Amino acid sequence: MLLGVDGCVTVELPSIAHVHVGHAITAWPDTPQQQGLLEVALADAAVAAEHAAYATDGAGDLAAVRLHLGHVLHTVDPVLEPTGPGSGYGLMRALQGSAEHLEYAAEVPDASANLRSGARGMAAALRSLQGEARAIATLAEDARGSTDAGHALAFAHEVRERAERLAGQLLQLRQRLTTVLQAEDPPYRTLPRRYLFGIIRLPSGQWVFESMPGVTRNVSSYD
Repeated sequence: MLLGVDGCVTVELPSIAHVHVGHAITAWPDTPQQQGLLEVALADAAVAAEHAAYATDGAGDLAAVRLHLGHVLHTVDPVLEPTGPGSGYGLMRALQGSAEHLEYAAEVPDASANLRSGARGMAAALRSLQGEARAIATLAEDARGSTDAGHALAFAHEVRERAERLAGQLLQLRQRLTTVLQAEDPPYRTLPRRYLFGIIRLPSGQWVFESMPGVTRNVSSYD
């Protein structure tokens, strides 16, 4: 979209749909290092799978099993376990945010038919993975509370299987999103943070660009 601002140079704005995709894969304000929400989810899913494997490898040591299941729990939801090797943001929270922003990308009027179709399906899949992450957290908590090494190890194996499957499915979804974006017309391009962090949602539900450097008023809006 092109916009002339009060006689100044013409500003070309990205689509709101592409901005929301960028929140998933490029940057979001409240994540560690302001990474994209889906990138945080991928990293935390990998750490959860890694430490679930460490838990099963510590078969003869209940303390080791508990330790690494605690790391899984932290990675999935740091509210339940504050310390550990994850990002501190939490897999469940990152999955939820990723799903929300892909839903927004599919809903705004400037979304292409390609993106509407692809983003909706991926958002639904991310919601499903969020439920799976919740199940992993429940299993990890139950195992940590057990005083029976055999019982804890059985739960650890279940956690490992689920965590590895989730990490693999999430990677497939990321690759699927790449394929969808390659089919965008006009092409999808990685957006600067001034655009990614430059939109707000009004009480009406409408998304608008806020004022940005060189622009003194809202420059675009979509119902």
